[in-house]
Amino acid sequence: MEITKSCGNIFLDLGFKPALAENLQIRADLMIELRDYLKQVRLSPPQAAKQLGVRETTVEKLLQGKIGVFPVDKLIKMMVNAGLKVKVTVRRPPRRRG
Repeated sequence: MEITKSCGNIFLDLGFKPALAENLQIRADLMIELRDYLKQVRLSPPQAAKQLGVRETTVEKLLQGKIGVFPVDKLIKMMVNAGLKVKVTVRRPPRRRG
C-alpha cells in the first residue's frame, strides 16, 4: 500500500480545482465547528433550529455533514445566530528566494 502525504486540503488532494477545494474546505471547517458547538451545548434539533434561525431539517442536514446544502454565508449567519464569533484569516504564500 502506498501512502501519499496530504497537502493540507483533502479536497485538493481529491483533485478539485484550487478555488473550489478552498471553498469546500472552509465550508467543512465551519460545519465542524458548528456541529461541535451544538453537541457541546446539548441542544435538541428543534432547539438548535430556533437558535440558528433555520428549519429543523437544515439542522439535521448539518449534523449529517451534507456540505452541498451550505454555502459559506449561510454557515456564517447560523454561527452568528448561535452567538459565535467568526474570524477570517487570509495567508499569503511564502516568497520564493532567488
